[in-house]
Amino acid sequence: MYDDPMKVPAASVSSTALDMSSGSTLADERAFRRYAPGWRVLLDSRISVTTLSGFAGSSETMRYLIAAGLTLLVFCGVSAIQDPWDFVPGEKLLVYDDFSDMPKGGAPPHWKVRGATLRLVDGRLVAAPGQTTTMWPNVVKWPNNFTIEMDILGKPVEDGQRLFAWEFLRGDAWVWNTTIHLNNEGGCRVSIEIADPGESQAADCKYQFDKPNRYALWVQDGRIRIYLNGERLMDLNQVNAPFQTASLRIDNGPVPVSMGPFRIAESAPDVSKTLFASGRYITHGIRFDVDSDVVKTDSRPVLEQIADALKSQASVKVRIEGHTDSTGDPARNLDLSKRRAEAVKKALVAQFGIAADRLTAEGFGDTKPIATNDTPQGRAENRRVEFVKL
Repeated sequence: MYDDPMKVPAASVSSTALDMSSGSTLADERAFRRYAPGWRVLLDSRISVTTLSGFAGSSETMRYLIAAGLTLLVFCGVSAIQDPWDFVPGEKLLVYDDFSDMPKGGAPPHWKVRGATLRLVDGRLVAAPGQTTTMWPNVVKWPNNFTIEMDILGKPVEDGQRLFAWEFLRGDAWVWNTTIHLNNEGGCRVSIEIADPGESQAADCKYQFDKPNRYALWVQDGRIRIYLNGERLMDLNQVNAPFQTASLRIDNGPVPVSMGPFRIAESAPDVSKTLFASGRYITHGIRFDVDSDVVKTDSRPVLEQIADALKSQASVKVRIEGHTDSTGDPARNLDLSKRRAEAVKKALVAQFGIAADRLTAEGFGDTKPIATNDTPQGRAENRRVEFVKL
């Protein structure tokens, strides 16, 4: 994460709207958004192209402006200073589906399905080859702020293109959609379309054969971010496209792509407000592999939010609690939850400078469920880390 202005090389601009001689200082993308909240930003993170329009800037922004006619700005080297993975998963689960409760020969119970049939292969969902399938997740009411996570696994093919499109609809018409196209060379292309005012943007990407590729979508306060395998590919803000329902459309080639667990969740509330007001903060964004106590690298943005909250009130002490679902041996789950809580404490101390004497760690295994352990979503709810104010 970057909070201080950083040196940026000389910029190439489409007009002389900026005074950006070599060595000029400009904050990174996130700080720039703070300096210029009136700019509408369409960002292709991979090629570091930012298009800005509709200036209503602040006095700080004016330091960089010679004229108000800026239309296109290319920051050389911006991608080198961006966070490698800044995705923060939502907390309130709307749908979690690992297909473990899908009946043999039946349909996935947490989705409405139309078009080609679906089947399970090695625990993964596969749509019929060469056909189109549309799936609506069983979300009663979509929140304004949410995340979608899924993984896709494709095998190499000689020809044909596979397509996955999340479509966000009002009535029967889509108001915006985002699509990932997988081609036969291992390349892919991510695109987004907004019906009104007719905007579109695309970026090239790469996916890995015979290995799950992690796709994530984050919608927050009119900002849409798209990720693949830890890389932020697209970032649009000030998107005003309210919708009612959402569906996933799958157009399969001759060799179908399989899909892994889906996770759809409402975005998390502010850590500080929740922890210090209620005395407890629950997160599912600190993640571990199965039977592992090693904190996964994509947990860093959540850990950083928690560290920032703790730094804002330096006298507060907290207990870190590890919790598991009821799968497996209870004694093993208890031990695993203790080791995970200790791992989180160690990360906050070593990586973020939180004093060790402010943190205690304790594991509870599967003894304090907050949801049923009889469904995939309930088990996902129970796998969590809690922070309790002491």
